[in-house]
Amino acid sequence: MSRTPLLGLLAALAFTAGLAPVASAGTLPTGIAAPATVECTQQSILDGTHFSDVQIARTARSGGFSGYGWQVSVAVALAESSGWTRAVLINTDCSRDRGLWQINSYWHSEVSDAVAFDPVPAARAAFTISSGGGNWSPWVTYNNGAYQQYMARAQAAVNAA
Repeated sequence: MSRTPLLGLLAALAFTAGLAPVASAGTLPTGIAAPATVECTQQSILDGTHFSDVQIARTARSGGFSGYGWQVSVAVALAESSGWTRAVLINTDCSRDRGLWQINSYWHSEVSDAVAFDPVPAARAAFTISSGGGNWSPWVTYNNGAYQQYMARAQAAVNAA
């Protein structure tokens, strides 16, 4: 696909969905830069169903999470998507972070949009990407510590789930 139709498609998506603040950074491997062949304006779109903390916790448990990894999975989802099931962050490299766990379309192309935007399959994908909840380094909000502000809420949600 040439750059012009891709940029037009992304612009149309952003315009029709409306722009909103707060989806965060999504997943990418540590120390590896994305190819710089195309540039996009970073845009955050919050869409879909807004899950409560307990709904996120139940979804994460259905995806395989348990123990401390379960708590972190809820905190990361809150930091990444604010609980929106169809949240999208269009990155400057034109990749997209998608769904509750903001799974990146470039670094995790094995995860389709259908999976990323469907909460339980997305939880399963996040479980796989995080090595069963033991390695959260692919998530920027984990690396920069943004998830920590949600840990108390995450623990309460896990306790209530």
